[in-house]
Amino acid sequence: MIETLHNEESNAAEFFSLKLIKETKEMYVFSVIFPQASKNIYGGVQGGMISAAMDEATFVSILRSQENIKKVSSTNHHVLFHKPVLLGENKIETKFKKIGKRVINIEGNIFSADGELAATLIHSTSIIRSSEG
Repeated sequence: MIETLHNEESNAAEFFSLKLIKETKEMYVFSVIFPQASKNIYGGVQGGMISAAMDEATFVSILRSQENIKKVSSTNHHVLFHKPVLLGENKIETKFKKIGKRVINIEGNIFSADGELAATLIHSTSIIRSSEG
C-alpha cells in the first residue's frame, strides 16, 4: 500500500513527498523525501525540516485514526536528534502513546535509508471533536 497524501490532509506533504506506506490501528509508516531545499550547511537535513516532516506525519496519523476531529492543536512538540538525516528518502513511523478525550500523545521516529533511528518526536496535542461544538 502506497498512498499519496492530499492537500486536505497535509499542506507539507507535497514538499516532503510524504506518502503513507503502511497503516495499522496503532502505527503508521510514511516515506519522506527531503529535497535539496531542506539541506543544512553540512550537507544533511536541517533540523527544523526534520521536525516539520515528523510533525506532519503525526498530524496525519491523528486525523486518520480519530473520528469527528474539528481541530488539532499542538501543546508540546519535543524532538531528540540521534544522528544526522541525509537528503533523499527516509522513513517515518508514528505510534500512539495515549489517546484521551481531549489529549493525544503520539511518538514519531525517523529512520535513515540504512534503517537506523535518526530522530524522535514526542508530540502532545489538544483536540476538539466536532460533536463538542
